[in-house]
Amino acid sequence: MTRKSLGFVPLIWQCAFCDTQNPGPIKNCTNCGAPQPENVEFLQVDEERFNFIKDEALIRMAKSGPDIHCPFCGTRNLATNEICTNCGGDLGWGGKERQVGQRVRTVTEAKAPPQIDDSTAKKRKAPTLAIILIILALIVGCVVLLFMLLRTDDVTATVSDVQWERSINVEVYTSITDTAWHDEVPTGAQVTFCSPTYRYTSDTYVSGAVEVCGDPYVQDTGTGVGEVVQDCTYEVYDDYCEYTAMAWVVVRTVTESGHDLSPFWPAVNLQSGEREGDRAENYVINFRDGSDSYRFTTRNAEIFSQAEIGSRWILNINQLGGVQSLQPVK
Repeated sequence: MTRKSLGFVPLIWQCAFCDTQNPGPIKNCTNCGAPQPENVEFLQVDEERFNFIKDEALIRMAKSGPDIHCPFCGTRNLATNEICTNCGGDLGWGGKERQVGQRVRTVTEAKAPPQIDDSTAKKRKAPTLAIILIILALIVGCVVLLFMLLRTDDVTATVSDVQWERSINVEVYTSITDTAWHDEVPTGAQVTFCSPTYRYTSDTYVSGAVEVCGDPYVQDTGTGVGEVVQDCTYEVYDDYCEYTAMAWVVVRTVTESGHDLSPFWPAVNLQSGEREGDRAENYVINFRDGSDSYRFTTRNAEIFSQAEIGSRWILNINQLGGVQSLQPVK
């Protein structure tokens, strides 16, 4: 998604020693002089609306980059500083930039006690070790189950029955009506109607797209000044069309089936304007091994032709009883 900037607003921070609220860019407490701590939390001043900054100097400072903590005395310095304003230390020797991008809370949010769900607060927390053991047990169980499902056994079974079915589609060249995106309408088709329709969402702007933005919020710039931003995506619309075209369409399917090893294709009586379309063939071999039965389905006519009733085969069976592979006993 695209992060859209709406402007900059002032922030404040509260002194950990005297609780004084100070303007964000001020590096030392205005009451007791304590330095702004490295883990300071900036807060939004106006909770009802955004009081946008018009001071160009403050805006330039916010855009210059996050403040740097002096590696020697911990004092916060502007991103453009090379020497600490407090102790004169070289900021290039391990100066730490303030983390940026986190969402800024309001003063009320900062003061509010954490919300606790009464239904879960009464439940005792499971010890961390117990949780880890439960997770490990679940993982081991899943691995064992997967191993069991993948494990196969060989059995020798006898062919008890066979089935086959062969079919041929019959097609006619006729006019059809269908729908598609404008750029996917078949060549030569006659478009009868199009309407703008949502097609996809883009993280970046696309010409003609509709911008959809979330609620504005304040983001920490690391300077004591907040940036008001919105997360936006773009809904892309395109012409979705109805069209008519000539195409081969299946009008009927001719089928033959049997319980022997002599499958054949059905006879097709074509009428004027018709043609043969796709062909399909399916074969089933049923096996028995004592009281157990197995079913093997294939489209391979060569395998099917070897399945003489009463012939014995070695079947590779999974734990669900499915036939994975097979070969006749020589």
